[in-house]
Order: sequence, then structure tokens, then C-alpha cells
Amino acid sequence: MTSKWKRSLTPSPPSSAINSAHTQPTYRLTFLLLGAMRGHTARQSLIRKIFLILVWLEHKEVDSMLDKLMFRRMALRTEGEILFPRSRKLQILYDNLLSDRALLEELLGIILNRRYLQPRPTPRNRDELDLAKLFSMPEADFRQSARTTKSGFMQVLNEICMHPVFHCRGIRPQLPVPHQLALTLERLGSNGNGASVGRFSRNLNVGRGTVVKVTRCVLKAILLLGRRYVSWPDAARRAEISEVMSDEGFPGCIGFVDGTTIPLFQRPGFDGEVFYDRKRRYSINAQIICDCDKYITLFITGWPGSCGDSRVYKRMQLHQNPSHFFDEGQYLLADSAYKLTKTVMPAYKSPASNIRLNSDFNYCLAKSRVRNKHTIGVLKARWSSLREMRLHLYRQSDMREFVVWLYCQQMAVKRNHPDHNVPDWGPTVTQVCHQNFQQTPEHLLHHWCH
Repeated sequence: MTSKWKRSLTPSPPSSAINSAHTQPTYRLTFLLLGAMRGHTARQSLIRKIFLILVWLEHKEVDSMLDKLMFRRMALRTEGEILFPRSRKLQILYDNLLSDRALLEELLGIILNRRYLQPRPTPRNRDELDLAKLFSMPEADFRQSARTTKSGFMQVLNEICMHPVFHCRGIRPQLPVPHQLALTLERLGSNGNGASVGRFSRNLNVGRGTVVKVTRCVLKAILLLGRRYVSWPDAARRAEISEVMSDEGFPGCIGFVDGTTIPLFQRPGFDGEVFYDRKRRYSINAQIICDCDKYITLFITGWPGSCGDSRVYKRMQLHQNPSHFFDEGQYLLADSAYKLTKTVMPAYKSPASNIRLNSDFNYCLAKSRVRNKHTIGVLKARWSSLREMRLHLYRQSDMREFVVWLYCQQMAVKRNHPDHNVPDWGPTVTQVCHQNFQQTPEHLLHHWCH
């Protein structure tokens, strides 16, 4: 049942011609949301304009009737009364069928009965997307397009190919999994207008909706791999990192923490002002923790860009439950924005940093902590979409999608590190990876696409 406040916000129907349509919940909800939506389609904008004109005509007619009844003023004559002053039947017939209001009501009814204002183009053949051409590229060109090597592409493909999201039974079959992975990786590696849905729809000969759905499916599949590649080091690994950092004068250091902002291409639809950061742009804060080899070991994201790094770090389990992550005497190096604790060693702030001894300490700390800056730089250089995320943040579900997007990209840095030890892929996957180096791309693509 429609609530009382919704009924009060819904204007009365202009006439009985569309009275039945206004009583339908979907129609009523459409007009309630049209004024609140930020991005209108051409159809929504046209419906909104026609509806507002009809409401204005209705109010104008009511005002004229009130003036006539209460103040006994002469009401403005309608078009039918002007054209047919002596025939009441012709006046009513003209006003109901040929007046501006009648034409607008008829036009509104036609638009509401059609989902699209113009005929939709004929769908293109999915086979036009040529993945063999992608694999025939030189290694450098392939890496620029897919943001990974050919062997790395195949390893990721083998890990996600059996995910249930790619085997849903629908009316139309999905794109082959290699096509979906190639499209998503290239989109993650693009930013600005280069990452737009329209560009990929035109260049890869797929529908606009397909680009969005494919990206979500691949991200959902890759998300399950996150904990394998982004994980907190165990006790043995922490001892190894501490030994490396001892040579630089920081025994017990097991990593570095720093924050970065991920710019958004537009103002979020909810609480947009809190996302406005100190660099005068809308962004989201991300805390990145890496080790001495520039592996990302932990991160948190989703906080508005206006939040300080120290504040976001305090919301991490790393800070709230340090005994689960650190042994006695272990800590992270950070800049002066963070608070000094047993597990965080920041740089000195002014005026203490003006002392010569403290200044030398800050210099040594910065030389070691620069690894975190390099890690973030590599992350944004490989995945250029992090320089400007083209995601709408209107609802809570959009924020979850943003976190998934960012999680997958941060996972990929460790995935592509040349010193990373690839885990056991299993007998089937190992065979296919072996074929990747011995057979032509045509044989390999035939294995996955058929």
C-alpha cells in the first residue's frame, strides 16, 4: 500500500484519460523518482517534462475555476469556446481531442506504452570479437592491452573458468570466458573516456549492457582469489622481512603503511560533500600496507576521501587487534600523519623534526618507507582506472561494487610480480598452461571457446 506521504507528493491526474495509469504503483513510483534521479535517460526526461506541463495546465484550470466561483471573475475561455462559441458539443469535442492538453495526454500515453523511443539496432554477431588477434600481438602490445603477460592471462583464466557465474543457464549463451576476461582487464587498465562503456561497446563489437555484465561477472570470479594473493604474512615471513629491515636500521619492521585517494569521475549521489578531499576532488580513501618486496599484504578502502589516513587506519583490525597480526617488537613504518603506537612508528612532526638527530631519523625512515609509494605507483600505473573510477555511488550496493573493483586490482599487483611463486594449478590446468607455450594461440583459444 502506498504510504500517506507518497500520496501527498503525487499530483492529481490531469484528466480521466490517464487516470487509470496513475493508479498503478509502477507509474506512481516513476514520477516520484524522476525528480530525485541524477542521470535521466531521454525517455525519462521527456516523460517528466510532459507530466510537469500537464500539472501546470491542471493548476491553471483550477485557479480559473476558483476565480470564477469565489470572486465572480470571468474565466479564461478555452480553445473550443473561442473557435465554436455557439456549439457546446463542438467545444467539448475539440477540448477533449484536439487541444494542446489532449495532444500531450495522448503523447504521454504513447511514451508510457513503449520502452524505447526509437527502434533498437540489430544485435551484432558475438563472433566478431577476435581474441585470436589479441594473442597474435607481440608480448609488449599484449601486455599494454590486457595489463599482463600471455602466460599470466592464461593462469588467471584457468583459475576463474569453472566459476558458476560463467555457467548460468540463460536464454542466450554468454561470451566465451577468455573474451570476458580480456574485456575486463583492458577496462581495468583504462581511465577517463577510455574506460567508458560506449568505447568498449564500439571497439569490441558487443552491447553496452554486455560490457557492464561481463565486468561484474569477472570481478565476482576474481574476488574469490583475493585471499590467495593478498594475505597477511605468517610468522616465518614476518621474521624474514624483519631481518631484511634490520640491515636498514629498523629491526622488527615488517611493513609500511600509507594512504592514497582514488578519484571519482563525479560527485557521489549520497553524502557527496564528505567525499570532497583536500585536493579539491571527489575521491575514496584507501590504506595500503606492503612488505619489503612491495607485495600488498593488507588494505582497507571505502572511506570518503575527506577522512585522514590515521583515522581510517584506526578502523582496521590491524590497529584494533594488534596481537593477531604482530609479534612482540614488530611494527610498521608510517609518515607523520599516523599516531605513534606499539605497532606503528611514524616520522617526527614539526617542531621535533627540526632537531638534527630527528631529521636524520626521518631521512632514513623515508628511504625505507618509499617502497609503499612505489607500490601505490605501480598499482595505479598498471591499472589506470584507479586514477579515475567511473563508478556511480548512489546506493550502498554501488559502494560494495567499488570495493570489489578495487580489491581485484590490488590483488593483481602481487599476481604479476616476476618473483611470485605460482601455486599448484592442478593436473588439468597444468596441461593447458603447458600447451600455452608449445601450441599456437588458435589451438589454445579453441580449447576455451568451444
